Amino acid sequence: MSVDRKLFTPDGSDPEWPVPVGTRCTVPTRAMVELLADALGDCSKVLEVGTGSGYQTAVLAARFADVVSVEVQPLPGVQEKLPANVTLIGADGCTYDTGEQFDAVLVTFAAHEIARVWVKQLRGDGTLVVPLQIGNSSRISVYVKRGDELHLEGVLGYAQFTRQVLQ
Repeated sequence: MSVDRKLFTPDGSDPEWPVPVGTRCTVPTRAMVELLADALGDCSKVLEVGTGSGYQTAVLAARFADVVSVEVQPLPGVQEKLPANVTLIGADGCTYDTGEQFDAVLVTFAAHEIARVWVKQLRGDGTLVVPLQIGNSSRISVYVKRGDELHLEGVLGYAQFTRQVLQ
């Protein structure tokens, strides 16, 4: 099942670059959402931290059986665009504990550090994908949880930040 990216852009277009929809939110490219979803591996229950426009969430829902997405400020109308196998929670995903454990955790924003609550909610042998902010760039890192520790399995890539004023 393919997710129509146009449903998540402000003007219904589908350009080849990330589309800003707020001061802290973009609609990522198709290539980026597929790269991140692939990094989660073979699992069924996923926690997404940062719903944003909902596009990444919808792609996850098409690939995985159960998706819980936590967003500090859900965009108006985003819940209606998401499939039935998505639970959207309005909370700070850096501190909110769902009380559940997941096969994978995907963080969709550049974090300064790995939040303890993400590790707590990750099952043993589960995968954490998180862009870690390093200066003006971020390193998209893939970790696997073994016991109570995370082990760096690889780096998907690097992203450079640019300052952009959104109208």
